[in-house]
Amino acid sequence: MIISLGQLVVFFLILARIAGVFLQAPIFNSRSFPFFAKTAICVWTAIVLWFVTPVHGSLPEALPALILALIFEVAIGFVIGFTCNIIFLAIQAAGEIMDLQMGLSVATALDPVFGSVISVIGRLAFFIALIVFITADGHHLVLAALHQSFTALPAGKMANFSSPLLAQQMIQLGSNLWFTAIKLAAPAILLIFISDFSFGIVSRVAPQVNVFMLGFQVKPSLGLLGLLMSLPFMVKYINKLIEFMAEQLVVLANSIK
Repeated sequence: MIISLGQLVVFFLILARIAGVFLQAPIFNSRSFPFFAKTAICVWTAIVLWFVTPVHGSLPEALPALILALIFEVAIGFVIGFTCNIIFLAIQAAGEIMDLQMGLSVATALDPVFGSVISVIGRLAFFIALIVFITADGHHLVLAALHQSFTALPAGKMANFSSPLLAQQMIQLGSNLWFTAIKLAAPAILLIFISDFSFGIVSRVAPQVNVFMLGFQVKPSLGLLGLLMSLPFMVKYINKLIEFMAEQLVVLANSIK
């Protein structure tokens, strides 16, 4: 089989979009994922989609136009991956809020997934969300969204990143991120607030009691109790967030056409 220059251009355009998705999509963006294995999956996925992917009528022929098209394809994949990853950012933010209220914000560790420092409860919440995501076939949903993105926006077609609908969607995702984080952290925050209120009464009734040191011992236990009590509801809510992610991917495809 003879592969023409146009077919090679299509292959690299597909590969560029897949690489953009893998930069941000959950699981695939993990730094613990070996680089060569990730590259092999990108190339294999590009080969699978090579001859079944819709292509824009006019492909770039000059080198500057090809480079610009590759940059746009990476940007499209990056936006798709970021939309999928937003639920993990929200859940990790919920864990950070709980750690702050529990007094564990100083107990941090290096997270190899993000390559940054993350708190203890934030990391626990992230791995709970990751298990639920894999159980619900969320990684297959990411690959299906990647495949369907070529139907909405064929390879080689410039995306409309200046669309006001895209900006509105990103703002809405940002607001939903903090709303979700506060909602997931609310049980632990409420228990700790009740304990602070109780310690305030104790400090007024018995000033000789060192409620400050007592709070350091009680708050982590109350925070973990609130997390355990809300765990079934958290799992159910994460499944709803995965459905919300699928809806947002459809909206995204219509926004950048």
